[in-house]
Amino acid sequence: MPDAPWLPYFVFYAASAVWIGFFGASIGSFVNVVVWRLPRGINISHSGSRCPQCGHAIRPYDNIPVLSWLRLGGRCRDCRTPISSRYPIVESIYGLMFLLLAAVEWGTRLDNLPPATSVIGNWPPQTVWVILGIHAALLSTLLCGLLIERDGFVPPLRMYLPAILLCAAVPLVVPNTRPVAALAAVNEATWQRAAIDGLIAALVAGVVGGMVAISLRPAARSPWVAACVLCGVALGWQASLWLIATVAVIRFVGGFSDLLRWDRITALLMLTTLVLVLGWKHFWLVLPGWRESFSPVAVVGLLVVTGAATAATRVLLFDRWVCREPKKMSDASPNELQQKILASSSYKLAELDTDFIQREEMRPIRMQLELKKTETILNENQIESTIVAFGGTQVVARDQAEQRLAEARQKLETQPEDLQCQRAVVRAERMLAKAHFYDDAREFARIVSAACQVDGKCDHVIITGGGPGIMEAANRGAFDVGAKSIGLNITLPEEQAPNPFITPELCFEFHYFALRKMHFLLRAKALVVFPGGFGTLDELFDALTLRQTQRMQEIPILLYGSEYWKRVVDFQFLADEGVIRDEHLELITFVDNPQEAWDAICRFEEQH
Repeated sequence: MPDAPWLPYFVFYAASAVWIGFFGASIGSFVNVVVWRLPRGINISHSGSRCPQCGHAIRPYDNIPVLSWLRLGGRCRDCRTPISSRYPIVESIYGLMFLLLAAVEWGTRLDNLPPATSVIGNWPPQTVWVILGIHAALLSTLLCGLLIERDGFVPPLRMYLPAILLCAAVPLVVPNTRPVAALAAVNEATWQRAAIDGLIAALVAGVVGGMVAISLRPAARSPWVAACVLCGVALGWQASLWLIATVAVIRFVGGFSDLLRWDRITALLMLTTLVLVLGWKHFWLVLPGWRESFSPVAVVGLLVVTGAATAATRVLLFDRWVCREPKKMSDASPNELQQKILASSSYKLAELDTDFIQREEMRPIRMQLELKKTETILNENQIESTIVAFGGTQVVARDQAEQRLAEARQKLETQPEDLQCQRAVVRAERMLAKAHFYDDAREFARIVSAACQVDGKCDHVIITGGGPGIMEAANRGAFDVGAKSIGLNITLPEEQAPNPFITPELCFEFHYFALRKMHFLLRAKALVVFPGGFGTLDELFDALTLRQTQRMQEIPILLYGSEYWKRVVDFQFLADEGVIRDEHLELITFVDNPQEAWDAICRFEEQH
C-alpha cells in the first residue's frame, strides 16, 4: 500500500502496545504469586505453583496471563476446581496500567512531567525508558501492597526494599531521572546531585510519613513509612510531600463519613501517585510556588505545617475512629455469620484442609504420608515379598507394535522425503523386533505368580511402575493367573494412567520419586530389568549402587535380553578401567527367557 505510509507506524505501535500490555500482565501474574506467598512466609522463587485441590503442577502453557484462565474456563485442567477470577483481573489491571503509563510517558516523550524539566534538556530515548521503568516499579509495588492489605495482611518491609533500592540507584547512573532538583543551588545533572536528591527525598518522605503513621495501628506504620520513602526516592521530596499531604487531607475529610477508612491508606497513596504521575505537569502549573526547587527554609516550614495538620488529625479524629464504639461489620443475621465461619478454610480440620497440606512448609508431612500410606496398605494386604519388574513404556504387545509400524509407513508414503518420517519407520521396526520382550515379561509374571501366590500367600508379588509397556505386561501376567500385582504410579507433566491389570487395592500414585524408589526395593527379593530407556536405567543403577555399597538386602539383579544390555552398557569395560571392582560384575546376571529368569532367582535364594 504505497499510498498509506501510516501503515508501518500503525503496525509498530500496535505491536508495541501488545508487548507492553503483555509484559505488564506478566508482572501482574508474578504479583499474584507474591501477594499469596510473601505474607504467609512461603518462598516466592522456589517450588512452582500447584492446584490447591489436586496438587498437580501448573503447566507453563497454562500460566499465560489472562489467556490461560479464559482458555481453561476458569478451572484447573486436572480436577476442574474453579480458579479465582482475581488472577486474570490483577493481570489485566497491571497490563492496562503499563499501557497507560507507556501511552502518557513514552507516547508524549515525558510531556506529562513538570515544565521545570526543560532546564535539563530534551529527554533522550533511553532516559524516557528509564523514567518509565521507575514509575512502573513504583506503581507496581504500591499496588502489590494494596492487594496484600486487602487480604488482611500487613505488607512486609522486604516487599518495598527492592523498589526503593532500584529507584535510589538508577539516578546515580542516569542522573536526570528525577524531574525537579531537591535544592535550587544544585541544578546540574550529575550523580552527586542525584545522590543528594535521593537522600533528601528519603529523609523528608520518611519524617513526614512517620508523622502520619502516628495515627495508624502499630503493625501498619512501618510499611506505610516504607511506601512514603519509595515515593520520595522515585519522584523527589516535593512530589512525595504533596502525595502524603493529599492522602492525609483525604483521610481527614473521610473521618467524618464511613466512605474512607484507616485501612485504605495504601490504596489512597497508590491512586494519588498514579494521578500525580499522569498529570504532574498540570499539578505543577496550578501551584506556582512549587515550580522552582524549595530552599531549606521552605522545607522546614512545610514540615512544620504538615506535622501540625497530622497532629490535629490525630487529636480530633483518632479517638473517634479507633476508640469509638465498634460498629457492626455486617448487617447479616447471626445464622449467616455462622455459616461464613463454617465455610472459612481456617475452620477446616487440619487433615481435611488440602490448601494447608499443600503448602511448601508441609512437605515433610506429605512425604511421611506418602511413605506411610503405601506401607500400611501393603501390610494390610499381607504382602510379604516382591519381584520388581522394570522396562520401557514403548515396548508394547506385537499387535500394537505392528499397528504403529503400519501407521508410520502410511505417513511415509505421503511424505517420502521427510527425514522424520523415515526415522519413525526405522524406530517402529525396531520396536516391533522387541515385541517379544512384552510376551516374555508377561510369561515371567505368570510363572512367578503361579508358583508363589498359593494357599493365600503373597510372596514374590510382581511390582511395577504401573504404566504401559513392560510394566503392563508384568501386571498382565499376574492377572492372567488370578494373582495379585502392585503398581507404583508417579505424577508426571504428561499424565500417565495406570494400566488396567494392576490389583485395584494395590495401585498407588506417588508425587516424590525418592519414596517410590524406596517402596520398590523395601520388600524386593529380585530385580528383573527388561529393555528400556532413561527411567529403566535410573532404577537399575539405583539398585546396583545400593547393592554395591551394601545398603540394601542381597537380591539378584537380572538383565533380561543379554544382547540388548551388553550393547547399552559395557560393564566389563568399567571393570577393566578400574572404576568398579571385578566382583561387582557378579551383582549382574544376564538371562534370555522367562524360565531361565525364574530359575536364576530360585538358585540365588537357595544359595543365600
